[in-house]
This record gives sequence, C-alpha cells and structure tokens, in this order.
Amino acid sequence: MAIIRVEKKENYVVLDRGVLNDARLSWKAKGILAYMLSMPDNWVFYVEELMKHGSDGERSFRSGFNELKKFGYLERFPVYENHQIVKWETIVYEVPQNLLSQNVNVSNINSHTINQQNEALLNTDFKLNTKLLNTDSKDIVEFAIPFKEIIDYLNKQANTNYRHTITSCE
Repeated sequence: MAIIRVEKKENYVVLDRGVLNDARLSWKAKGILAYMLSMPDNWVFYVEELMKHGSDGERSFRSGFNELKKFGYLERFPVYENHQIVKWETIVYEVPQNLLSQNVNVSNINSHTINQQNEALLNTDFKLNTKLLNTDSKDIVEFAIPFKEIIDYLNKQANTNYRHTITSCE
C-alpha cells in the first residue's frame, strides 16, 4: 500500500497527531475536531452550522460532539445578558484539557497510555455517594459531591433558581 501526498502550498492544516491517536475518540469525533481545528483561531462555531458541513445526521453529529466535550477537547459556555442566555461560546482545544491538568503526555496518546497513567479519568460514573479504592492501602474512601451547595452558590451568583435534585446530566 502507498500513501500519495500533494505538495502543500496552500489549503492545508497542521494538526497535532495526538488527536488522531486518541483511542477514546470515534472516527466521527476525530473528524469533527479536525474540521473545527482547520478554522481560524477566532472562528465562531454554531452547532447547527457545523452539522451542515457533513453527511451525518443530527444525532450522529451530536454524539461525536459530546465525545469531544467528555474527553476535554472542547468546552461550551453560555453567555448571559440580563440573566438570559443570548449565545453559547465554544472553546476548541487541540490537546485534551482534562489530561493536561493531570500531567499526562498527550503527544502520543492511546488507550494503553491512558489506562496506565490515569485510570481515574476513564471513570465518568459519578454519584452522590461515591466509593474510591485507594490502590496504595487498599482502603475504600467515601466522599460526597456537595451538589446542593454548588447549585445554591451558582444560583446566587447568576440570580437563577435551578434545582439540585436532577438525577442525570443526559
């Protein structure tokens, strides 16, 4: 087999190889991220517009988009005016931010590296009362995420009235 390349004088993208080697991502998510990274740094992304540039349906696109959020390649933030969301801000990262904060080498990321260096990142099953196994002493450590306090604080800061009793983020 051969790879036939073209001379790159214009209309090309330079992309960190770690994205393509991240075994946690589907090909769909890798394609969405590559497309987004091909845009200028100050590009404004609209999900509805992004969906128009591929042949996948909305559900397929959104599942790939959610993978990118889950694994730290993008973040979405609401922008408020007068306590109402007027738009969503999207930040796209070439390397996953959740791994950078853990000092994991992302230059050649793959599932083996992730499992070996950071098994905790793969556990996304958070519950109000969660048990963690401390591998050094084999002790079980219990902790509770203070959802009520977090939501109350955010409600006070944003002058909103969200409940802390929702059981799922999906």
